[in-house]
Amino acid sequence: MFGRKSKKKNRPEPEKKAPDTERARAEGLGDAWIALTGMNPAPLIPQVVGTVLTEGGTRPPWQWERRDEEFKLLAWPQDQPARAAVIVSGPAGGDLRPVTAVPLLEGLPNDLEVADIHPRPEGLGGDVAVNVLDGKNPMWFFDPLYSRDKDDLTPGVTHTFQLAGLALSIRPALLDHITLTDGPQYLAYAEEWLAANPGKTTADVPPLKLDISGKHFILPGRFYGEYQIRALIDRIDECRLDKMPIKILYLTFPFDNRPPMLLPLYVSEYVQKDAKLEEGREIEAYIWLEGRVIDLEATSPESNES
Repeated sequence: MFGRKSKKKNRPEPEKKAPDTERARAEGLGDAWIALTGMNPAPLIPQVVGTVLTEGGTRPPWQWERRDEEFKLLAWPQDQPARAAVIVSGPAGGDLRPVTAVPLLEGLPNDLEVADIHPRPEGLGGDVAVNVLDGKNPMWFFDPLYSRDKDDLTPGVTHTFQLAGLALSIRPALLDHITLTDGPQYLAYAEEWLAANPGKTTADVPPLKLDISGKHFILPGRFYGEYQIRALIDRIDECRLDKMPIKILYLTFPFDNRPPMLLPLYVSEYVQKDAKLEEGREIEAYIWLEGRVIDLEATSPESNES
């Protein structure tokens, strides 16, 4: 219904990580639309809006009012967990007009503490930061229902968020070992090595070799909300968005002092290409995160939709 897939090549894989202070904000959703549909978003979005307004459904949690203005999110297709969505708004009781179109991914519930928020200048979405590990940089994700959620997004308050990821690039994990010559972990190792080897200098400290097989990583990407990850595929499901087959990889990120983070990762055929994705296989991926405060009235992807 959206048309044929673009024959454009997937964008090259970005740098694997960037310090939190060096990341930028990507205000648009073009990369997400390309990764999800394989199509150029410029001609795609009018088609998305037309299809969703004609055939999309909604839920009670996707309808809200603010200062005498009414909002509603419509999503299509109604029987799939990966959807195209349009938010419409207008005077309460009046005509509602399209405001923004967003990818909408069904996520898994995770209890996370709000650290910060960043409203986007366009549309009604916003970025939300949550604390995952004490003393570490927060993790950012895009909230397509930010206009609905924002009054509850108080720093220090914990909410149950439906969290999902969209793969921008993916491949089987290539390395089981990495070598470090800098950074906090290497410096701690170097201090211990020098203490055990009197008379030696920092120039004598050998590189630190780490076994990363079976490890799980979430490293900051170039933009807020983008991350380089390494994880093990627990389970694989399949769905479709129009003509695009999509795999859903269920990932678990364990932590020592908190419950594991559960993340369904959506991988379109356009992004997967010839990468072999199998249960039990370790993968490396560059992803975009999306989340929203849990839809309390919804019990399944198709509940309450019309």
